[in-house]
Amino acid sequence: MSLFAIYAKPADVDEPQTLENEDVVLIRDRFSIIACLLTPIWCIWHRLWLELGAYVGVAFIMGFVAFFVGEAAAGWIGFAVAVLIGLEASSIRGYALSRKGYTYKGDVIAANAAEAEYRYVAGQLVQPSQKEEDTSGVKPTHVAPSPNLRISTMPLSNELPKGTVQ
Repeated sequence: MSLFAIYAKPADVDEPQTLENEDVVLIRDRFSIIACLLTPIWCIWHRLWLELGAYVGVAFIMGFVAFFVGEAAAGWIGFAVAVLIGLEASSIRGYALSRKGYTYKGDVIAANAAEAEYRYVAGQLVQPSQKEEDTSGVKPTHVAPSPNLRISTMPLSNELPKGTVQ
C-alpha cells in the first residue's frame, strides 16, 4: 500500500464546477531514484523550471565550495543534496503544483494510482438521497451499495508537535 497526495485544479469559470471538469493529479509519496541520480532530467520531465534553476544554482555554488573545502567534502555534500532531493521529490512536485493553482485535497492510501483515483472520486461524489415517499409503493430489488471510502487526513501519530500549547 502506498500513500498518494491528491492535488486538484478546479474547472475554468465558464465550465460547470463538477468533478468531471476538475484536473486531478496523484503523487505517490516515495523515494525517487530518478530525481536523486538525474535531477536535471527529472525537473525537465515534470516541468519544474524554478526547481531546475535552484539546482543549477546549488551546483554552481558547490563548485566554489569544492575549491575551498576540498573536492572530497564537496562530493559528500553533493551526495547528501542528491539523496535529499530523492527523498523530497514528491513534496517538491506538490509545491510546484500549488504554485500553478492546484489545491491540496488530502491523502489516500491505496495499492496503485487507479485505486487511489477511485477512492478520491468515491469520497467526492454526493450520493443522491432515496425518497421514502415512493408513489408506486414498489421498492427496487437491487440497489448498488454506496462506497464508504473517505480521504484520510488524520495524522499518522497521536503525538502533538513539539512546542504546541495543550
